[in-house]
Amino acid sequence: MNSSGTTGSTGYSEDPRFRYYEDLVERGGLWATIVSVAREHRVDIGVTAERPESNTQAWSAADFASPRGAMRVNLGHGARRFAVTLDSNWGYVWASGSTADLAEVVEVMAFWRQGARLQELSKRFPFMEFDSLSQAYEDGNPVETQWDIVIGDENFLVYRELLLALHADPNLREMFPFFSHWTLRMTKDCYDSRSEEILIKPSAGEGYVIWSSLDPEEKREFSRLDDLIRAAVSILGDL
Repeated sequence: MNSSGTTGSTGYSEDPRFRYYEDLVERGGLWATIVSVAREHRVDIGVTAERPESNTQAWSAADFASPRGAMRVNLGHGARRFAVTLDSNWGYVWASGSTADLAEVVEVMAFWRQGARLQELSKRFPFMEFDSLSQAYEDGNPVETQWDIVIGDENFLVYRELLLALHADPNLREMFPFFSHWTLRMTKDCYDSRSEEILIKPSAGEGYVIWSSLDPEEKREFSRLDDLIRAAVSILGDL
């Protein structure tokens, strides 16, 4: 090791994690190693370039494209593990998991690029897991499924009466509900992270405060659910 704290000609700073990934150092990082392993196993992961688009991901993270979003790989800590995330690029994850076998990583990516369904992926690679919402996105009914999830979530019992009232309205139940920082958010388009939203949270009293992402300073408070629902429908008409 030279006086700058790097290991030989690799240019990487000395790090205890390297003892688990010496082969990655020798091959030039995670991205280059995955590409090399894929070629050794004659597995097509869709790579045509010799280098990743960004050199910043070359050591500990690697991204690869697929028709359904980015396929991301990251290094584990404290042991040799490779974490695989099949991202949708729409704000949700299709499936994720980890394995110590880099050959399995490239096989997962190739299988996914070929159009494998979630159930097929999990059956062939049991370490790859997905939830009911990911399945709903694949089946084409994420909004309906998400309403079932949030209404049944024991962590948000205080919201259940409100959720049932919102879901009872035929227009509002077409929105995608989710919680963030104890605030209920309902978005018009679950496939667009920039879609306008209606936001609701409990007030200091016994009612709720409601506003829209279009006008976050215009907050209104209601103690009656009927009034709140009417306000939500009115806001939806302006989004």
